[in-house]
Amino acid sequence: MRAITQDWIGSEGERWLFVLKTLFAAFLALWIAFRLGFDSPRSAMMTVFIVALPSSGLVLEKGFYRLVGTLVGCCAALAIVGLFPQQPMLLFIALAIWVALCTGGSTLLRNARSYGFVLAGYTACMIAIPAIDDPLGVFNLAVARVTEITLGILCVAVVNDALFPRHQSEQLVQAVRRLYLNFAQLCHDAMRGKLSETQLEKLHLQFATEVAALESNRAAAFFEAGDIRTRTQQLHAFNAAAMAALTTFHTLHQWMQRLRDRGDSPVPQAMAPLYASFSQALLVTELPARTAAEAAVTRERFALLQQQLPQMIEQARAEFSLADPSGRQRLDMDTALELMQRFNDEMYRLIAIYHELPGRLTEATRAQQVKPLPYSARTPGTIAIAAGLRAAAALLILALAWYGLNWPSAGGAVILTVVFCALAASSPDPNQMIKQVTIGFAAATPFAFVCAFYMLNHVEGYLMLVLSMGAFLVFGLYATTWRRVAGIGLGFNLMFAQIIAPENLMRFNVVNFFNDAIAQIIGLVLASVMFALILPEHRQGSRRHIERAMWEEALLLCISDRLQLRHHFENRMRDLLNQLNMGIRGTADVETRRVLNQAIALLELGHAILDLRALNAQLPAGHLARLETEKCMAVLAAYFGRPQTTMHARALVVTREAGVELRALKAEAAAGSGEAAVLQRALTDLHLIYASLLDSSLNVSRPVAASSNGGAEYGA
Repeated sequence: MRAITQDWIGSEGERWLFVLKTLFAAFLALWIAFRLGFDSPRSAMMTVFIVALPSSGLVLEKGFYRLVGTLVGCCAALAIVGLFPQQPMLLFIALAIWVALCTGGSTLLRNARSYGFVLAGYTACMIAIPAIDDPLGVFNLAVARVTEITLGILCVAVVNDALFPRHQSEQLVQAVRRLYLNFAQLCHDAMRGKLSETQLEKLHLQFATEVAALESNRAAAFFEAGDIRTRTQQLHAFNAAAMAALTTFHTLHQWMQRLRDRGDSPVPQAMAPLYASFSQALLVTELPARTAAEAAVTRERFALLQQQLPQMIEQARAEFSLADPSGRQRLDMDTALELMQRFNDEMYRLIAIYHELPGRLTEATRAQQVKPLPYSARTPGTIAIAAGLRAAAALLILALAWYGLNWPSAGGAVILTVVFCALAASSPDPNQMIKQVTIGFAAATPFAFVCAFYMLNHVEGYLMLVLSMGAFLVFGLYATTWRRVAGIGLGFNLMFAQIIAPENLMRFNVVNFFNDAIAQIIGLVLASVMFALILPEHRQGSRRHIERAMWEEALLLCISDRLQLRHHFENRMRDLLNQLNMGIRGTADVETRRVLNQAIALLELGHAILDLRALNAQLPAGHLARLETEKCMAVLAAYFGRPQTTMHARALVVTREAGVELRALKAEAAAGSGEAAVLQRALTDLHLIYASLLDSSLNVSRPVAASSNGGAEYGA
């Protein structure tokens, strides 16, 4: 019985606690708005429904950006109405430009700050459009809007933090543990041969989502009291280390898989003891470390592996020489060992950061910390531009229709269309989002009619109003706790509060009720129509735009000299993978899997290119090896700029020729010298680039000049 009770508290109990807290905050905001005599008390109540989220950190974050966006939008509305008083067409054009800029900015950022951009855009419409016939009243509208929004935010924030608080910092701890555990388990299972290619693809996408979720959790927890703000650099470092380690491991795994597919390579067998040692070191008992304290064991094991690795590598090379006396596949083995060394270094760094996360930061520790760049989400620019143009076009088209119809409630339809054209632009499935909210609006209308005309007009006092409205709102709030129908629940509550419009002096007008209800629903339908008619392919999760953005990032690797280029590339590719995952509904289709494999192959190529560029900097200007690799970079840049069959064939030929030259130079260099070590590592990078180019996802049409054996003859 106790177990059943605890299970209910952890699931249904959490949901009903959220429902009750949100109801209390909503009616508290409404009561204060009544007492202060606000013009539109429902706005304070609706703000609570919009901002209400499971944790206090999420509430504070969303509330902060909602308030900032509202303030900016009100200032924009005042400026636009002041510039174009009693000039409706010029005013609508100015509003359209403002909405386009704000919607484009929100779509481009795709994080909590994007919500502020959305609010700034449609708040200007909500203030300026009603002021068309009364320009002098625009200031009062702006002040009322800000005070009502502020009241709702304060009420929901105080209630969430005072009554059974659920802190985002706790969710952040769980997210860090989950990310590390999943990644360590992935590495262990892949080394043991327990994962298929399909499973690896799915886990790769899942990992990209977890990296993005970790940054979202950190940003929300930043608004809470605690030591999260002092941990920001550590969390950024953890995210960066996890991304780098995953890419290196996947490159190693793909390299070994290519050699296994050939069937005649002794490399996988020679690497088996190393694989066994590493996979065993990842486990604490039967699972990887679940907490930072348990990670101390894993850290000690990897520290020991670092000491033993040179001897293990020499032993593996000796055994491999017996299996390959001709030495034709020695470069394959050197490449595998080099990748294993890199994976060991990056995994050790990840484990060390994870282990030190809960520790107390001293001044010395802070001074030693490197400041890594944060993970940041960014949508391809063409999608952001399309979102802005769509929102602006919707406003202008409906403004013209409004004047033609001469329907008093049409203004509400125009505003709602613009609102959801902006809000849904950041969704991978805007039609589904709008569909759910529309269902919620439609479902709320008959219940609101019953509540208004059969209950509220027969009761007196605030308590009876709470009981009458709360009996219906509780169902909408409960629906918001279920991800699949959250949009329906939110739409239900927003429509219910909007259409009843609770005020100190209630007005019951059936004609206005149905006019406003029809206008609201039509506004949502029109928003969906706009997404279907105006640039329908330019939306979040579009494979075409994601694929184009990936090739652009690969091109930047070859030509850009920006600082932190490695982090920028890893960050952008993981974000693009996350966007790809956002657009998947159910099982990934063939095209999506092709783009996913292409992204993974470009990640492999990117790390090899970055390492090659770093090695070039260690060679003197004019060195033959440096000239060859720079020539290779130029050809790769041309291929990334125009990924066509001829350019692909050219990239393969030039990479192979560069490998031949570097192998000859290495043979002439003094054994054990620094130059020989640099040339060996550069040769390994070229070998990886050549093998990655042969990947089917990048090989547009495998040319005759390319070797089909996975690169075994490369540099021979």
